[in-house]
Amino acid sequence: MQYRVVRVVIAAGTIVALGCGVAAAQEVRTVHAPMTFDAEAGPLRTSACLQVTERVYPATAWWESPAVNASGPDRAFKSVIAAMKQKDRAALLKLTDPTQARETARFDQQANAFFRQFEVIQLLAVPRAYELDGLVVFFGQFRSATQTVFVPLVFAHAGDDSFVFLPSRSKQMTLSLVEDWFAPSGKGTDTPSYCTEAEIKRATHRVALGASTWRPSALLLTGAPFDAPGGQSPVSASAAQVKSTIDQMKAALRGTDVNEFYKYLTPEGADRLRKWFEAAQQTDRDQYKSAFVDQQPFFVFDESPLIVVYIKTRTSGIQVLYFTKTTDNRLLWTNSSNITVSDQVFKQGPLFAASASPQPFSTVVIK
Repeated sequence: MQYRVVRVVIAAGTIVALGCGVAAAQEVRTVHAPMTFDAEAGPLRTSACLQVTERVYPATAWWESPAVNASGPDRAFKSVIAAMKQKDRAALLKLTDPTQARETARFDQQANAFFRQFEVIQLLAVPRAYELDGLVVFFGQFRSATQTVFVPLVFAHAGDDSFVFLPSRSKQMTLSLVEDWFAPSGKGTDTPSYCTEAEIKRATHRVALGASTWRPSALLLTGAPFDAPGGQSPVSASAAQVKSTIDQMKAALRGTDVNEFYKYLTPEGADRLRKWFEAAQQTDRDQYKSAFVDQQPFFVFDESPLIVVYIKTRTSGIQVLYFTKTTDNRLLWTNSSNITVSDQVFKQGPLFAASASPQPFSTVVIK
């Protein structure tokens, strides 16, 4: 049983209602998960903090106990696991999200896959679940003949204390952030690492990335305008370093040797840009240089080792540059030609919309 198969199939599951038992969650609390940034060289833990609700469970097989006084999320989880083990298609269908249940052929394919999977895999533990933006995601630790991995099973809030299972997992961006933090590539832990108190208290901005009013998440960031007085800015040192780095990059592009510019990029980005320059027409190269030199940074978020810079241009409006710090404290332009889930946070949605306000990001300032 390969991990890829387990994740795709199990993460597509369903809900059912078992009927009796005790509340399983030992603790429900607010936690702050450090956001993972998808850099070219691999994932980076940042100091950006996603606030979500965490449900902590005992090390026992709590999902097998009766569910008389269990909360809605726990009842839903217990029921879906029971339905999968019992190969109860009717129960599984009844507790599935109605929209997804209407796709009968797809549901049957998924249900049969669940039933086969539970013949050969074992659910060892479910230490944590997270509530955010209208969803509950349980992280189950499953063991096959070849490996042990954490797999997310996702439920949607359906009103009051009821929940429906999502056989085809939600593509919601905040859910992806939680998965990348808790179980990257399935390698989760029952003792995850949270943001520090210092990182939380340092935050200057708070933005809701989801649209649901049930358990809305919030991303905490630390930033300031480039023209903020140094003594009043928590990111003044980073802003000064960014300005100096971008000025040097512009100077390199104005020069005759474009190789000087590459040293300000990550190795992956520099290699791609070098190949593009070698193949591009001179007019395209000149246009690229002109576009970069035209950029004017106006706001910076310091989520070290990630620095997020918002810039204005005359031709392209507002754009975003990512920089990451090296071990010798230099800044390198990161993801210069990569598109990742991180872009959905910084280059789209409510945070990006806030960048265009008359006073950038004033609508998401923590007061």
